[in-house]
Amino acid sequence: MDWSIAIINKTNPFLNSTTLIAVLVMALWSICYPLIRLSLPYAPIMLTAFLRSVIAGITLLCIARLLNRPVPKGIKEYGYIIAIGITATSIGFWGMFYAGSLITPGLATVITNTQPLIAGILGWFFLKERIGKLALFGTILGFTGVIIISVESFLTVGSQPVSGILFVLIAALGIAISNVLLKKMANSINILYAMGFQLLLGSIPLGLITVFQVPLLPFSFNWDYTWILLALALPGTALPFILWFWLMDKAPLYKLNIYSFLTPVFGLYFGLVYFSESLSLVQWLGILMIIGTIPLVILSSRNRIV
Repeated sequence: MDWSIAIINKTNPFLNSTTLIAVLVMALWSICYPLIRLSLPYAPIMLTAFLRSVIAGITLLCIARLLNRPVPKGIKEYGYIIAIGITATSIGFWGMFYAGSLITPGLATVITNTQPLIAGILGWFFLKERIGKLALFGTILGFTGVIIISVESFLTVGSQPVSGILFVLIAALGIAISNVLLKKMANSINILYAMGFQLLLGSIPLGLITVFQVPLLPFSFNWDYTWILLALALPGTALPFILWFWLMDKAPLYKLNIYSFLTPVFGLYFGLVYFSESLSLVQWLGILMIIGTIPLVILSSRNRIV
């Protein structure tokens, strides 16, 4: 067989469209923590979280309207949308933004990736997805890598605030729950409306936190902040949410979530280049373990993601 044809063949587990899109989603999500850190001098942290979700939500709803997509009508559909808005946007953004203000972007991105293990456990119970032995080993290996990377922050006084790490874990829990809910409704509602409404509904608690925040920090709106906010809202939120929802219909949740372990690679790159972050040899070991999980899970079944 011609190797050039074999490489691009859709049955290739590493180069099929779902794999490439999943990697793109992780790359887009990985820019969020660096952008959150860049936004800190310009506005209160929860105001940025609120504006991010509102801008992304309105954008998606406008696109859905222009494309004449069907509007959700059932109570069950809106129940899922509200639940996803609370878990993915309200809880997820709340934890993510507070963590982004307390710990370095690279470390925050890495710890967020406890989410695949949480989602895999939830998927086992609520989606009846059975993880093969190799996939389970890969997931545990990736989670171990996350622990190795994070442990120095818990043991080293003054290194990274423990509260920041706890905020990341809260965000990861919210995102994991929302992924299970997304999987359950993936075929029953239009992508654009589902993501648009959940972002707007999920922004309400964030707005309330902003209003009642004490003290309310001074807000300086300028072009630098505008570009940061738009980057957070559109390529950092709207686009990956659409792509992720689409992927939910293409593969089991545990296989999709394993790609989340790639975000530390992107996040640490941004942290190294833009924030002068550095990692110890032990933490690099954790990174290598995380990267090693991807082929293990992709190759765990003959039923490839297509």
